[in-house]
Amino acid sequence: MKPKLLITLTLLFFFGTLTAQQRGSRFSKEEVMNRKWTIISEKINASAEDLAKIEPIFRETEEELWNLLAKNREVYRNSRRANAPGSTNFEAINEAMVNFEVENANIHKNYYLKLKKVVSAEVINKLLRAEKEYQRELMQRTAQPRGETRGQREQGRQ
Repeated sequence: MKPKLLITLTLLFFFGTLTAQQRGSRFSKEEVMNRKWTIISEKINASAEDLAKIEPIFRETEEELWNLLAKNREVYRNSRRANAPGSTNFEAINEAMVNFEVENANIHKNYYLKLKKVVSAEVINKLLRAEKEYQRELMQRTAQPRGETRGQREQGRQ
């Protein structure tokens, strides 16, 4: 009886570790930033020289935006946890929402001002448009159920 139990536990442990490894880790911020940079840099079709000037500014700005999101997420968590269930601190949440928008706008303004010093207005325009297009595509991909294209979804609505 004991050998069967030992074999069963060993198999459970073995398959448990296999499935845990298959799940993979959470996405990394660097991985997302790299993917975003690759997509955007291909869309703007800028010179290698311009891309070399833009990339450090882009990465610095992305880091600031990620930090802003983390700070905002923490405010939401704290305002919900600090109070008893059902008594969420809406004032703190409202303040966080407004402050997020203001800080986000400031980050983007500083991004533009830094870019303005190193590349032409045309390149900046292409970059900003490519970033908006990237955001729009990302939103469309996350809004769609897996395996369904936008056309299939629109046909289903008719």
